[in-house]
Parts: sequence; C-alpha cells; structure tokens
Amino acid sequence: MSYRGIVEVVVKGGQVESYLNNLIEDGVKIEQIKRIDEQTVKMNVDYLAIPYLKAKRKHYGCKIKFNNRLGIPTMYSKRKKWLPPLIGVVLSFLFILLLSNVVWNITVEGGSPETRYEVNQLLDTLGLKEGNWVQNMEDISTIEREIMNSIDEVSYVGISKSGSSYNILIEESETMEQNVNRDPTNLVASKAGTVESMFIVNGRPVVQINDFVEKGDLLVTGELDEDGEVLTYAEGEVIAEVWYEVNVEVDFSQYLLALTPDATKRYSVSLFNSFEWMPRGAGDRRLLLSQDRPIYFLNWELPISFHEHYFYTEEEAVSEVDLDNHINQAVEEQLKRQLGQSVDVTYQKVLHEDRYSDKVKLEMFVKVLEDITEEQIIDQGD
Repeated sequence: MSYRGIVEVVVKGGQVESYLNNLIEDGVKIEQIKRIDEQTVKMNVDYLAIPYLKAKRKHYGCKIKFNNRLGIPTMYSKRKKWLPPLIGVVLSFLFILLLSNVVWNITVEGGSPETRYEVNQLLDTLGLKEGNWVQNMEDISTIEREIMNSIDEVSYVGISKSGSSYNILIEESETMEQNVNRDPTNLVASKAGTVESMFIVNGRPVVQINDFVEKGDLLVTGELDEDGEVLTYAEGEVIAEVWYEVNVEVDFSQYLLALTPDATKRYSVSLFNSFEWMPRGAGDRRLLLSQDRPIYFLNWELPISFHEHYFYTEEEAVSEVDLDNHINQAVEEQLKRQLGQSVDVTYQKVLHEDRYSDKVKLEMFVKVLEDITEEQIIDQGD
C-alpha cells in the first residue's frame, strides 16, 4: 500500500493526447498510461492532483471517470466507514485482555473447614484473592511452598489454573494413624546421657527422669506385658543431657559486602523470553531479586511479559565481633549442623583457648538437650 494516494482515472475525449501533454508539462505525475481506444486512456495519478485534472478537462472537452482509489490518504478519507468497527475490535480485545489478567474465582477443596479457612487467609496475604491482578500475586510454586511450610496440618497441596479461576486441592496428614502391619519395636538409647524428660506416645517406658543410660540401653519397650506376649511398636521422645567436646574458631573481624536497605525497583518488558527492554538502567547496583509477571489472554499466556527487578547498592564494611557474645552462637550453630536443629545448648565450659591474629580457637565441653531414641525391631524368633 502506497503512503500517498493513487487514483485510477479513465479519460475520454477527442483531445485526450493534448490534455495529457498539458498535464505532464504542468508537473502532474502520471503513471501506467494505457490506451483503451482512440479516444479513451486509463492512467494512475496522484490523489492531490484530482482538482487540477477536473479544472483542465473543460478546456479540452474530456470526460473523467474515477475507478479505484488506493493509498493511505484514500483510506483516511474513508475513515468514517472503517474506523468505528476497528475501534470496537480494539476495545473488545483490550477488555478481554484485562479480564483475563484478573483473578475471578478461587476454590479450596479437601481438608477440614478450619484448615481451608487458614489456607484462604494465607492466600490473601500472598496476593491470590478474587479481584486482584494476576501480576500482583506470587507464582504458583511459591504459594504451594508457603502453604506447606506455614500450615502443619497440610501434607499435600496442588494448585491448578483454568482461565481466570484457581483450584486449590489440599490433603491433611493423619495424626492418629495406626498401621496394623507395623513391626513391634523398642526404643533404645543412641548415645549415653542423663534422662531429662520423656514424651511417650506408644509403648511402656522402662527408665525414669534423672536415670543415666548408656548407648544401647532400653528406654521404651514394645512388650506391654511381663511375659512378652502382647507386642506393639514403641513411639515417643526421650530428651537427655548429653556432653560433647567441640572445637570452635571465631573471627574477630569479618570483611562483608553490606547491602543498603533501600532497593531500587526497575521494570522491563520482554518478548518471546529473548528480547528484553528496560527503560531505565540500574548502573552498577547488584540485582538481588527478579520476578516475572506474565500476561494472559483467555487461557493462553502471551509471548510478552513484564518483569520486576530489585537492585541494591553494595558497600564494603568491616564487622567487629564481640567474642563473648558470639561464642554461644558459634557453638550452637556448629552443633545444629552436626546434630540437627532440635538440639538445645544448656551449658558450656572452655577447656583451652588459643588466640592468634584476628581469630581465636576454643576447645570446649558443652551440654545439650536432645532426643536420644533409636528404633529397634523386637526379635520374635521363628
């Protein structure tokens, strides 16, 4: 399509050739001249030359007939015909696009009414609520992870999306599960220690509070009678005081890259996950977090999407460490890495201290509270 208007003109008259020569001499651009007969010629002329052609034809006694009109100016002159339908189509598309990016319906299935209520409350805080923009909510994998981590009763969660509706299926863990096929077991001590407390769910305890036990000693038996004829599985916790010898190394000073608390937010647009355009850059700031915000049209995810980027400025800093305040933390962190997060450090004593440069090495005795139970299957013979 030509950017300038082109009109197909049929000229008929006895002085057609003189008429065309005069137009050419006056600078009228004529293209694709084709003679139909001795007195008729078809040609293409510029849209703006039409008034000049009409004025000159009277001097030569010619008749002019306009056939096809092409080009952008011609389309613009007919805008009253095509512009309203086009505006209607564009507005309809935008309206459907907006509705496709709004959460319209959320259903939570499974679990108890109390658990479903907790899930709905958590979904609101994560942005998954009716009437909210899809781009303002967390992604589905994050929502599933948050539900599993925040609500202990939920053992499974699955989120499915259908258009602008979300279906959340949850399953609760069975707290009072009893497995008849479970082998009868005892609970024995996995290490030596002094019993501090007990919480027995199933079985018969054979030790008491303040008893000292060695590794392998019986703590809870699955034999419910003295004759060993009634057997079950032992289940519970026996918390004991256990002593450890640990070696800890603490730095007096640490060189750190500190992030400033104020984040710089930048937005970008990507096409087909390859070309990305960010109107404003972030300089030498460090990208700490990036979130994708896809755009939907009905059930389809469009190839264009928005992105949120959070940039922070790094500053080099030296953190001076107070030795007395950090020994407890260093010991506890080391023990939790070795024994698990459930241990509780109750006492510690420094046996040997060696300082050099900006570090100190400590040899210590520490007392912790931890669960020392270990399951052992009861041998029932043949």
